[in-house]
Amino acid sequence: MFGILRILFHLAFWLPLGVCTWLALVPDLPDNPVFRLSDIVLHAGAFIYLTFALVLVLETGPRSAGKTPHLQVAGWMLVYGCALEVAQHFLPVRVAEFKDLLVDAIGIAIGLVCAHLLSQRVRDTATRLLSLF
Repeated sequence: MFGILRILFHLAFWLPLGVCTWLALVPDLPDNPVFRLSDIVLHAGAFIYLTFALVLVLETGPRSAGKTPHLQVAGWMLVYGCALEVAQHFLPVRVAEFKDLLVDAIGIAIGLVCAHLLSQRVRDTATRLLSLF
């Protein structure tokens, strides 16, 4: 059962990571009301979710014993945010902004707090739900 849970947590991290990467690098965002949200809200929300999801992925790993070095997660997520900003610098219609990186860091911090408070409950609930099937 833990194998299925691990696969689901991986999908819940990697698919949104791919979508966020594409959205950050696509030249023109689609004309959709979702993308009319503030850039700050989009950055913060994405990094809160991705950080939380990465903690879940790492905590369900075979060698984790339910513990994840949060500093490692923060580092990887910050590298991801920096990589996006550097890539945007080289795109003609995108602009790399320090403000975005700062909002990403705040989102990472909030995601780590959420993971510290909720990750065990999410894993337990997901395990119980999977046991129903």
